[in-house]
Amino acid sequence: MHWVIQQSIFKPGNYQLLVNALDTLGISHTSVAIANGTFDMHPDVNPEGKVYVCGAIKLARIARDKGWVPGSLLNENFKFDIWLAQLGSELLNHDIETGTLADVRTGHLAKFFIRPCEDNKAFDGMVMDSEMIADWRRDPAKAQLQQIDVIVSPVKTIYREYRLFIVNRKVVAGSLYRIGGRAEISPDVEDDVLDYARGVIDTWTPAQSFVMDVCLTQDGLKVIEFNNINSSGFYAINVPKYVEAIQTHYG
Repeated sequence: MHWVIQQSIFKPGNYQLLVNALDTLGISHTSVAIANGTFDMHPDVNPEGKVYVCGAIKLARIARDKGWVPGSLLNENFKFDIWLAQLGSELLNHDIETGTLADVRTGHLAKFFIRPCEDNKAFDGMVMDSEMIADWRRDPAKAQLQQIDVIVSPVKTIYREYRLFIVNRKVVAGSLYRIGGRAEISPDVEDDVLDYARGVIDTWTPAQSFVMDVCLTQDGLKVIEFNNINSSGFYAINVPKYVEAIQTHYG
């Protein structure tokens, strides 16, 4: 199976980890660029056989149009309202307000967490206050964001945050990436976190393979969000294990 990588969506370190893993495992790959405002891919590759892509929404669409299999695993389940309907209070931010960025209700909260409803990379989830969102709403440079559907929820106390890569509904790699709000990466993930993730997988999954972010809170372990496995950052996961799992299952 050939891998096609949209280099621009990965931080340089993550990109190199991926390429090194592919080279070590002897897997063929091509790095591509997609011009801003277009779906023009350079080089315009057409590998024979199966193709797996590492990239965002544009590359997912190109893969679909070219009929690549498995291509991208992005689908309509990567939306917060679907997660909420399936998992309820297992989601960290289950107590939400919804609306567009321009009109979602936030005045009752001094600070709040906000993110797009869909996994569309329009902006990263973050903590805001009333002054910051007012600035965003006035900023002409953010005009294209105003009609994006978002979710808003109260800020929670989070002790530890983890990223887990799931392939064929099995956790194949993971990383701690934040402690007490500070960036802190480690490949060590506690057994209770893995057990919790397996329980969530048994309940519902957005795709056969995906990324799940989990956190430890005062109310126990919770799901922060799901991410498309084709475009997620690695932190300190064992990248060769992820690559090998994808290649074995889909290749």
